[in-house]
Amino acid sequence: MGGRLLLFGFDTLPAILAVEAAAGPLGAEVVPVARGDYNRPLGVLAGMDTMSGLCQPYAGGTLGGRMIVICGMEPQLDTLLPALSNAGAGPDCLKAVLTRHNRSWNALTLYTELLRERQALQRGKTP
Repeated sequence: MGGRLLLFGFDTLPAILAVEAAAGPLGAEVVPVARGDYNRPLGVLAGMDTMSGLCQPYAGGTLGGRMIVICGMEPQLDTLLPALSNAGAGPDCLKAVLTRHNRSWNALTLYTELLRERQALQRGKTP
């Protein structure tokens, strides 16, 4: 088992602990990501890639909501997603699986893409 959950926008200890309690039985490491690290590639934050070059610390505001990036836990998604929802990270919290395609993205790029996809689905269109 194992894996890692990257938490973005989880600014209170009770919210972080709730996710940790939900994901802990699956062997997941819960990693709250500091706002200053939002410019770093997701693969680096997940501990799967190394940083090549310098990365300016993020100095902007919040993402606009909460987001969880699921790393290395694809076989457990059927158990993990309901547990996260029960822990308070339901439909309002954006969720994504770290993939070969998005691992070089930063939090802002992924959050924007997930919002675009959600809005397209709500309008009944394919993203």
